[in-house]
Amino acid sequence: MFSVSGYGRGQDPMKLEMLSASVVVVAQGHNPTILHPAFLSSQGIVPVDWETAEPPVCTPAFAVVRFSNDIVFVVDAEKFQVSDNRFQADPAASPLSGLTTRYIEKLPHVRYTAVGINFEGFAACDAPESHIIKRFLKQGPWSKSNLRPQALGLTFVYPLPDATLRLTCDAAKARQAPNDAGRTGLLVRANYHKELAQTSAMEEARIFLRGFANRFAHFRDTATTVLGLEG
Repeated sequence: MFSVSGYGRGQDPMKLEMLSASVVVVAQGHNPTILHPAFLSSQGIVPVDWETAEPPVCTPAFAVVRFSNDIVFVVDAEKFQVSDNRFQADPAASPLSGLTTRYIEKLPHVRYTAVGINFEGFAACDAPESHIIKRFLKQGPWSKSNLRPQALGLTFVYPLPDATLRLTCDAAKARQAPNDAGRTGLLVRANYHKELAQTSAMEEARIFLRGFANRFAHFRDTATTVLGLEG
């Protein structure tokens, strides 16, 4: 079951709606204790007028800073992540690439090993399980009688020139509130992953992050084509 807020009724059927986006930087030796609103603003990573939505969590094991504009920073010893939970409102205006780049540039001595760009979308439809099965499962002994599946989850892996794309699709429900019956549909997730060479990790990460908008366009094109959705 998937829960999400902020959806209106009456959306076009099988239209891909964006939910969120995030950037993840994998490293050896992230320091969660430095993640604090004061650090982020004093170092010029976020604007000084950004307000937090709740008190930050700062511990040696992990740290979380959530801003009122739905930008969320999370750090543990091996992963740094920035999420934009209002990405659906204006994807072109998402600050994720700049936020992530400025953060890692302030910590150049961390051993960065990989970077990833993630997108999450939802397409409303009445019978998502049937849609996936009919579109992707060929008829055969595995689809008849007592072997006929009720649901099917998919994972596609695509080698790209400078990254690997992992695209997944599952049936899910989007809810506006805890007591809302929700809308059924397809939950679509994409991860663009790049391993970083240690001799040029920072520069490779910068270049990869500058391609954020192109990754988003590629995700929309790929998801709508593969899954038979409207862009």
